[in-house]
Amino acid sequence: KELYENGRYFDCIGETGKLHLNKKTPSMDYFIFSNYYLAGQYTTVINNYTADSSSDDTKFHSLLLLSGSFLKEGMYFESYQILKNTEYRDLSDKYMFTMFLRRIEPLVLSAESDRIDLEIKESERFLEDNYNFIKLREELQLYKSDGLKSPAFAALMSSALPGLGQVYSGYPVEGLISLLSVVATAAGGLYMRSNDRKGFSYTLFFFSGLFYSGNIYGAYNSAESANREVLRDRHNRITAEFGSYNPGDYIEFESVFN
Repeated sequence: KELYENGRYFDCIGETGKLHLNKKTPSMDYFIFSNYYLAGQYTTVINNYTADSSSDDTKFHSLLLLSGSFLKEGMYFESYQILKNTEYRDLSDKYMFTMFLRRIEPLVLSAESDRIDLEIKESERFLEDNYNFIKLREELQLYKSDGLKSPAFAALMSSALPGLGQVYSGYPVEGLISLLSVVATAAGGLYMRSNDRKGFSYTLFFFSGLFYSGNIYGAYNSAESANREVLRDRHNRITAEFGSYNPGDYIEFESVFN
C-alpha cells in the first residue's frame, strides 16, 4: 500500500505478486493490473487482465479498467464496445453518470456524433435529473455546431491552388511553403526551357509535379491533424470538468489485503 501511494507501481506489483503465491483473489488481481495501468502499461492490461464478474460492482470496475486501457492506446471502438454491453439498469445509481461519461469519451475522440446522440437518448431516462448529465449533454450539443475540417475538401482546395487546403486547415505557414515549392520549381522549369536547357527544365518540372502531389496529400493530413487537435481539446475539457478515469478510485484496500 505504501509503494502504491508513493507511485512506485512496479515495486508494488512485485510485492503484491508475492501475496498471489498464497492466494489469488479477484480484488488483488484488479489491484495489480490497476498498477500496470497507472504505470502506463496499457497493453499489458489489455492482453492479460480478465474482468471480474463476481458482482455487478466489481464487473463494472473491471470493465472500466479494460475500456480505459483501450482508450489510452487509441483503440476507441474497442473502448466503447466494452462498456456498451453493460445496461444502465444493471448499475447502481452512483455509477450511472460514470457509465455515460466513460462511454462518451471514445465517441468524442473518434467524432462519432450520431452515436453520441444515441447515447444521450438511451441514458436520458436514467439520468434526466442528474446535474452533471444535463451539463455535459449541453456541452456535447455545442460541439455539433463547432464543425470539424473536411480532409477531402482540404485536398480539393490544394489541388486547385497549392497550399490553400493547409490554410483552410489552420496551417498558413505550411500552406505558404507548399505554394512556394510548387511555384518556384515550375517557374524554374519554364525559365530553363526558355533558355534551351531542357534537361534541367524536365528535372524541375518533375519536382514541381512531385511537390504538387505532396501538397494535396499534405492538405489532407493537415485537416486530419487539425481535427485530432480539436477532438483532444474537447476530450480534455470534458475530463477536466467531469473527471478523468483513475482505476485507483475503485480499489478497496481492505478487500485486497484481507
